[in-house]
Amino acid sequence: MNNLIDLTKIKDLVVVKRSGQRVDFNNNKIAVAIKKAFDQISQDDSEKEINKVYEDVLKYIIDNYEERKTINVEDIQDIIETKLKENKFDDVYFAFSDYRIRRAASRKAFGIKQQHKFAKAIERIVNSNKETFNNKPNEILLDFGKTIAAEYTKTYILDNKLVRAHEEGSIYIHNLDYINLGKLSSTHLIFDNVIKEDFPNSFIIEALDAKNEIDGEIAIDSIDYLLTKVVIDRFKKEFKRLLQKYLEVAGYLEYINFKKVEEIIDKESITSFETDIFNSFIYNRRVKDIFESAYNDSMEFVLESLKQDLTKILSSLNNNYKENKKYVISIGCDDSFEGLIINNCYLKTLENIDRLDNVTTIFIVKKDSSIELLNKVSQLVIDEKNIAFAFVDNSYNKEDEKYAEYFSNGKRIFENPTYDDKGTKGRMIVSSVSINMGRLGLKGIDKSKEEFYLELDETLELAKNALISIFETIGDKNRDNYQIIFKHNIIDDDKLEPGQKIRKVIKKGVLNIELAGLYECAMCLENDEEKRKKLIYDIINYVYLKSQKYTSESNLNFVVSETNKYRPLKKLMELDKAIYGIRKDITDKTIYGRIDNIEKNKNDMNEFFEYIGKCQKKLTGGCLVEVHISKNTSIKKLVEYLNLALDKDVGFIKFSVRK
Repeated sequence: MNNLIDLTKIKDLVVVKRSGQRVDFNNNKIAVAIKKAFDQISQDDSEKEINKVYEDVLKYIIDNYEERKTINVEDIQDIIETKLKENKFDDVYFAFSDYRIRRAASRKAFGIKQQHKFAKAIERIVNSNKETFNNKPNEILLDFGKTIAAEYTKTYILDNKLVRAHEEGSIYIHNLDYINLGKLSSTHLIFDNVIKEDFPNSFIIEALDAKNEIDGEIAIDSIDYLLTKVVIDRFKKEFKRLLQKYLEVAGYLEYINFKKVEEIIDKESITSFETDIFNSFIYNRRVKDIFESAYNDSMEFVLESLKQDLTKILSSLNNNYKENKKYVISIGCDDSFEGLIINNCYLKTLENIDRLDNVTTIFIVKKDSSIELLNKVSQLVIDEKNIAFAFVDNSYNKEDEKYAEYFSNGKRIFENPTYDDKGTKGRMIVSSVSINMGRLGLKGIDKSKEEFYLELDETLELAKNALISIFETIGDKNRDNYQIIFKHNIIDDDKLEPGQKIRKVIKKGVLNIELAGLYECAMCLENDEEKRKKLIYDIINYVYLKSQKYTSESNLNFVVSETNKYRPLKKLMELDKAIYGIRKDITDKTIYGRIDNIEKNKNDMNEFFEYIGKCQKKLTGGCLVEVHISKNTSIKKLVEYLNLALDKDVGFIKFSVRK
């Protein structure tokens, strides 16, 4: 906002609404109204023009209402129209004027406020998203339903104060359109119950069907552990079949008690046994060769069939037609013989198929990770496959043989202070609310740090209250409303009786307070780079301590993370541009940035990783850290980076090849 505009001159001004209700003057609502008018005309960047009209309106109100006590809402709208005309934004003026006429007609037609809001919601589909008409009928219908669902939530579910904060850009409530429908956000499903004889078919069907109940990523954790039973069972079945066949062809079957041989095979819990366990049945070299050939051929069969299954799984998940397509699969933790087989097959499968944009692989790095696997996965990263890394042997990702699993955007579920066990499997992000830290930084430029933290406290309370309200709304849903996720796919879902509410099960999930524009917030408040880095960490730690307090008070799992989704970062930036104009290094971009921008060149990776590890330890909900590498980066160099990240207590990182 222009520094010449002194809002303190109208700090006591009261707005008289059409109903006669009196409320405090709110300059942000004016910016939002002007922006909506511009958005009806053009989807292009028009924040400079919006900010110009907004500031003209404020100057007029200050000049003409400084000595007055009240202003009517209709007068404010008249002033907006006047300033649009004066600035020659005729098309925007007509859009705004027409909008007022339609709103007046709607209020007249619908005496009940909620009915009027629904008419407004339906109209929004046409006026706010003209590109809808380029879509297919089903997509238009989906947009229609989502808009109505979001408006229902804003009208009937959430407190008006929370809705206003969302509309004005102080906070961003994620997934508004799905809250009242009971859809959960990103979830780690257990999947143990679908590793059946018909694998991978039932596995794929359940993973795809779960998308109907989860709006976010579905995580398939530690697929190397998950598929161990498949490998062992498949090997033993094939080994018995081939051994019987080979012995029969060679004429030895009638001289061997094959049932005893099968019993020995069935007792084995691994595939890496020596054929010496059959010595009592082997009485010449030829028979020994048959046993070894059957073993080797069975192992080859397992490898080939596993590659085919993994190809089918990855292709099916990547090419699904659900609205939100994202899946994440983690590998790398099982260093048993079977685990190494699965990991090698998985990496070979990634090598032989196109890049998977909708399926992210997370390779879990440990202190004793196989150097062979590290080299293979590093080459795949250089080849631009969609791979990220999680580090389980650091100070905050592992406890009592359990370790934190991540989503592809760096979001993390592990801490669980409301229950005895930490862990990830079968837990979800129930909901997320972002705090617009960029806005707080812009407001705090000429204020003290104490005033900044007071503003932060108020916004944190809004986020907390929104998350608790959303938890209660989703928690009131009935187990019978779901067909997939509460059938042995969520931790303790077996304790849910038919017809019972899901509250006690999703209580083990997390409520995510996200920080948006933290980097730009620090840019506003500190000029020195080192002080800026310290401020970012101090804010993260402050919110982390607040989240612990909220957890203790509510007995719900509050975590703190950094926002990295494009849509909220873009929306919050657009609103702040409208209010504060274009500020160098702060609002002169498309979206708000992340804390990994703190050192743009990242020349000193040692120092960079140390700082990121320190921040991630407090970001209990996780954050995305992306490091750009060149196409000619060597495998050796990338492995060095991985080991350095592990050494510096980094929890999650993604490398991207710079074009």
